[in-house]
Amino acid sequence: MRRIRVLLLITPLLLAVGCDRRGAVPPNDITASFKANRMSAPLDSAIEVTYTWTTGPEFKKIEGDYRALVHFIDQGKVLLFTDDHAVTPPPSQWEANKIYSYTRTVFVPVVTYIGDATVTVGLYPDGRGERIPLKGEDFGLREYAVAKMQLLAQVENVRVYYKEGWHNPEPGPNPMMETTWTKKEAVLSFKNPKKPVIVYLQFDAPYSPKNYPAGAPTLKILAQGRAGLSHTFENGELVEKKIRFKTVDLGAEDTVELRFTMDQTIVPKALGMSPTDDRELGVRMYDVFVGVEDELGQVPNVVDALPMSQPPQPQGKPVPAKKAAPAKK
Repeated sequence: MRRIRVLLLITPLLLAVGCDRRGAVPPNDITASFKANRMSAPLDSAIEVTYTWTTGPEFKKIEGDYRALVHFIDQGKVLLFTDDHAVTPPPSQWEANKIYSYTRTVFVPVVTYIGDATVTVGLYPDGRGERIPLKGEDFGLREYAVAKMQLLAQVENVRVYYKEGWHNPEPGPNPMMETTWTKKEAVLSFKNPKKPVIVYLQFDAPYSPKNYPAGAPTLKILAQGRAGLSHTFENGELVEKKIRFKTVDLGAEDTVELRFTMDQTIVPKALGMSPTDDRELGVRMYDVFVGVEDELGQVPNVVDALPMSQPPQPQGKPVPAKKAAPAKK
């Protein structure tokens, strides 16, 4: 996906909040850890990260709502990108002597840096307040260094190309993210590695009965006219798919075409969503990554592409030249 995040030229010290000016505060008995299926990853790729929070016997119950702070920081202590998120289960439900672990997909954006990156984590309030002091190496103002990653050049990836059917990129809901809308149909292509691949996709559509009076819209994803899957939107939430395409699904051609087809589209101006936007919109794509399966490590929640076919185009009877409709001017 053409994902270009803004490189934030600020340090973690400037990002921290809730600095305790009265002196050191004893840490809560919580230890955080970070483990990825690939600790070396190219820019514009995806990794599977397992976050683990371990509480000890001296754990003090947490009141209120707290989120996980996750920063990826270069050697100059400049923030590159983040993976702040809601913790599962919420810290307010934690108990002493427990281990809480979950896995998330993290998309590594395109930033102007290649090399070692420090991963720091913390817990910050969902609202006003201070970060919780944890056990571990304090990187500054209650965010804790838990891992080192190596960011590699983007050329290490399977390169994805945008062909027909795409609108211009635009800012997403997150100011550090770029999204791209399809038209009714859109096509991506990539070089055929002649090996099984996993295609990561993050997308949504503004589903509501008002926007789609004919019923919930369905997106069809098809590779080489051979295999893929369908997704019917039941709400407007972000959808994440990881689809395995086997070697036979990719065919023998040098280039693979991945086609996206929505059975319904919207026009924001016609729906009163915008006074000027008269584009035909299909699905909004947040992230796309294609990886060779045996290079990715363990990837959870992968679904196999199923045999499918491109609907045949309607074939009308030949029209004599003298009866052909006049060309539109």
